[in-house]
Amino acid sequence: MHKSAAIKVQGWCPTAWAPMQAQDGWIVRVRPHCASINAQQWTLLAELALSCAHPEIELTRLGSVQLRGVSEAQLPMVRSRLIEAQLVPADADADQAPAVHCTPFYQHADLTHALALLLSQAAIAQLSPNALQSQGVQALPSKFGLAVDDAQRRMRGIAADISVWVTVDERYGLALGEQSGWYAFDGAAEVVAAALAVALWFAKERTAIAPMPTPTFTRLRQLLPLRALNLPCLELAAFRAGYLVAGAAALPGQWEQAGSVIGVPMGRISAAALLETVKSMPPQTETRVTPWRSLFCEDEVISEQFSSSAHWITEAGDARLRVSACTGAPRCTQALLAARELALVLAPHVQPQAHVHVSGCAKCCALSPEATAVLIATEAPAGGDSGQALLNLSWPNLPRQPFSQISTQALRQEPSHISTLIHDLHIRNPR
Repeated sequence: MHKSAAIKVQGWCPTAWAPMQAQDGWIVRVRPHCASINAQQWTLLAELALSCAHPEIELTRLGSVQLRGVSEAQLPMVRSRLIEAQLVPADADADQAPAVHCTPFYQHADLTHALALLLSQAAIAQLSPNALQSQGVQALPSKFGLAVDDAQRRMRGIAADISVWVTVDERYGLALGEQSGWYAFDGAAEVVAAALAVALWFAKERTAIAPMPTPTFTRLRQLLPLRALNLPCLELAAFRAGYLVAGAAALPGQWEQAGSVIGVPMGRISAAALLETVKSMPPQTETRVTPWRSLFCEDEVISEQFSSSAHWITEAGDARLRVSACTGAPRCTQALLAARELALVLAPHVQPQAHVHVSGCAKCCALSPEATAVLIATEAPAGGDSGQALLNLSWPNLPRQPFSQISTQALRQEPSHISTLIHDLHIRNPR
């Protein structure tokens, strides 16, 4: 197989105070507080997207929202407007504290909501760069994140370093990275204190084993096999052995509790369509962002306003849910093809139980946990295929081990061929 060109890993997650420069401008990311954004805040985001960025708002795999293509000259104004709308903290230190990703499935003032508020406040107070610096500790990497999950552990598939949740018997659980087993606590204060202690331990140990300025370890799961985690708060907790099975992802449509999940094609919201949808809503009407690149509305009357099939997905059987993709060309310099456009071409031909992720290069950015097959673009050999990228079909757990190869041109001409390729891939299971 032809090897792809060397790729560059950016290595951090952008925020509003620490945006990331891409081929098409700056990426400004907002991390919704307790997953919640109201209609007035959505209006501002849509207006900023239409006036200062690409006319779309992107949902991330961690339940954040971001604007792409912001010019450097407009960054201060965009940040100021986001602060005024209370979408972004007023100071850089709070904005660069570890992210706390929250389940959308809670009710105001219930135990899960209270836990999310407590952990978010504690993370800013004790784990922000300034708070750690006061203890002589380097700031945590931007990829380090915390999650407040629901009792069914539906967020287990997202990349959280530390997860906490309220159990079905109203105790509190804590899980570390991808480890099996979890710790049980009696109170919210105890589980939050334990989460902070583990985060501080990681912040210290990662630089001890691999000194700055470029420590090797950016995620807790990388360090746990190498260092014993002997913390009193964990030793006093009740340990529950066994692998935690993740709950099912939230698919569009009527959800278990009152409300609906609304999907977004390829994780991108048309700013114009969003403005049209929210303009008649009361300003404080809440919509929550999920870690499955969708929205959750508790109010059934409000959810009915997301009815345009061109811009929203309201049915679990929608073929667009069977594909995902990275940003792709031309917005990413390393991408060899327009990944999202190809994914949408393939969507009607992907079997209902399959999910294809299209990656414009070997990095496999935004790889969906639902993916059953991965198409990775590589450069065609010199003089072949008129410059068209080749696509390597792989298993999601072994993306660098190609199973078969097809040209982009051939697959565009016969998109139905993807079903045969997936079938052959699954027949030969590498495990």
